[in-house]
Amino acid sequence: MQKLRLRKILLELVMILFTVIYMFPVMNLVFSSLKSTGDLMRNPVGLPSVLEFGNYVVAWTKMDYPRAFFNTVVICGGSILFIVIIGSMAAYPIARYRTHFNQAMYLFFLATIMIPGQAIMIPLVRLFYKTGLVNTHISLIVYYTAAAVPFAVFLFTGFIKTIPAELEEAAAIDGIGAFRTFWKVIFPLMKSSVTTVIILNIMWIWNDFMMPMVLLQSEKMRTLTPSIFNFFEEFVTQWNYAFAASVLVMVPGILAFLLLQKHFIEGMVAGGVKS
Repeated sequence: MQKLRLRKILLELVMILFTVIYMFPVMNLVFSSLKSTGDLMRNPVGLPSVLEFGNYVVAWTKMDYPRAFFNTVVICGGSILFIVIIGSMAAYPIARYRTHFNQAMYLFFLATIMIPGQAIMIPLVRLFYKTGLVNTHISLIVYYTAAAVPFAVFLFTGFIKTIPAELEEAAAIDGIGAFRTFWKVIFPLMKSSVTTVIILNIMWIWNDFMMPMVLLQSEKMRTLTPSIFNFFEEFVTQWNYAFAASVLVMVPGILAFLLLQKHFIEGMVAGGVKS
């Protein structure tokens, strides 16, 4: 009994240590965002001598936070909507109808997960230039949807296989077609896996820097993350303002995760079963 208690205490101490190590960069970011330029140069790691909340006002104004926030929400929300709809509708026949075609499509989706985004970036950008979609929200929505749907299909397929087929048989007896069965019976049961897909893609799309920087060259179309680049000039880097802007970018994503985390682990575990 004492050995078990000692092991539990040691495990908790190790977890606390890892938590402190993991949280240190985040806390240092917050502290640095509240320092003046001189204080940051003299004491880059310690606590601020004077709390400079004005850094956030400057960061908010210079990065045009409301406009950048709106652009990010439109792109993130639109992408996630299409990812969930297309991914779930593609996963349903793959999970329920074991034809050679469906199995081939499932393997195709799995194979596309392996392709790094950098490998297709140049032809993709050229395609968007030729179609006139550069500097539009549509270009990023199309990119994020195409890039995220394969993993969503993988997760949804595994989850749908855990749902008893008797529910669909009962719906068929009542005269409900396959399309309505999916949306009325199956999709409401996919809450945890849908939440997992939403969280993963919010974190990725919200924090993505490369593709918005490449495709959204107009300042009016910029999302939050590339807007931090406004503080990195040719000869001067305003680190305290950049840190404050980073915190402003980070907070909405953290809040979204905290609101949705209840179903996150459940969806990840269920999505990996029988896939």
